[in-house]
Amino acid sequence: MKRFLTAILLVLFCTAISLANDSDFKKVDKNNDGKVSKKEYIDAVKKTFNKIDKNKDGFLTKDELKEIGRIDAEKFLKEEDINKDDKISKEEFIKAAEKRFKLLDKNHDGFIDNKEWNDVKDNANQNNSKISPIVPFIIFRF
Repeated sequence: MKRFLTAILLVLFCTAISLANDSDFKKVDKNNDGKVSKKEYIDAVKKTFNKIDKNKDGFLTKDELKEIGRIDAEKFLKEEDINKDDKISKEEFIKAAEKRFKLLDKNHDGFIDNKEWNDVKDNANQNNSKISPIVPFIIFRF
């Protein structure tokens, strides 16, 4: 009986992860064409930046990045803080997202399809990583 309950819980958990992946994708795919364009991706990134920027000063500090809990704030700052002022501007955040979009678009057709999206999420789950397709390493907050 315990094995049966464990199996059911495992199936429910996997189903929930799958639906969450699909749900995130659908939220970014605004025109519901089954793929995410660069514009749709960047629009979602801009919204995310605005939600993460708690003090609304137009910059993300290490503390604001740490509050997200899904990325290594110090590593993100080191890699994406172009002018080395210890904060991420919206422009720097978008540039990071543009790099991420290119990585996600495996077939280089200018779109991220559901398979490309889920491949990254599945990889992150297997590696116990905190990075999602949205982490421009960017995190979308809806």
